[in-house]
Amino acid sequence: MKRTSDDVESEKKDHYLKGSILGTLGFCTRWAVDSQGTGPEWIEIVNIDLHLHSPHNKLHGTRIAHISDLHHSITVSTDYLRRCIERINLLDVDLVVLTGDYITYDFRGTYREKVVALLGDIESRFGTYACLGNHDYGIRSFSDNRREHLLHQLIQGMEAKGITVLRNESTVLNINGHPLWFVGLGDIRTGDFQPHKAFANVPADQVTIALIHNPRGIEHLDEFTAHAIVSGHTHGRKTRPIRPPWRIRNRRYHTGMYEVNGKKLYVNRGLGRVGRARLNVRPEITVFTLR
Repeated sequence: MKRTSDDVESEKKDHYLKGSILGTLGFCTRWAVDSQGTGPEWIEIVNIDLHLHSPHNKLHGTRIAHISDLHHSITVSTDYLRRCIERINLLDVDLVVLTGDYITYDFRGTYREKVVALLGDIESRFGTYACLGNHDYGIRSFSDNRREHLLHQLIQGMEAKGITVLRNESTVLNINGHPLWFVGLGDIRTGDFQPHKAFANVPADQVTIALIHNPRGIEHLDEFTAHAIVSGHTHGRKTRPIRPPWRIRNRRYHTGMYEVNGKKLYVNRGLGRVGRARLNVRPEITVFTLR
């Protein structure tokens, strides 16, 4: 029997209902994303005009997609993340930036290989730029050599797919005849956060966007020029995980846009989860338009 337009719309609504119910309960499923971009979806596309107060108007209108915290693992499937990548590609952006935690607890490197293949399918005019998250450095019980090997495996795989991984370093793009700088920091929780090294070659008078995983890193960037800083890590949670001395601690920055000492900080809620349920927190793809 031939499917009618009503059948298609009914199917879309069913998928959205499944995605929103499971998403509200903290699950990442393929039903959360309409990979065609034509129907309702649990994933949220957040559009933001990013005013950088810069006279370089040739950069105005540049569109940058931002994703974070994929956490590819047994609880965040390949099918789900593939749909997220397909959804990004429909946005037809100029650039894509990634702010870490591509895997969770990856003992053998299997999920590193899978997430690299997925990230290699991202499409944009001027490329994809990434920093690292705490989970990307590996499990603390591993030896330092083992952790470093797995981290290099991830970085080399991403770079082989055309992704520029910035580990305490910078790069400059030519966008419509004007330079746009990206600075990527290592993760602060793992002791690899080196802003003096990362910003060493960045001119103070040019538009600069910094990529950090943990938004608390902004507290160490007062002396550096960055028109905007984008991050993830929090999964939209207002409180930090409860650890000794067993008290609830609120996060200073947990989701959305902040103004911190004259710098703009954006915290993305992420796409995946770390095993713990992210109750009633929608996964997010952010799209910045430079103004």
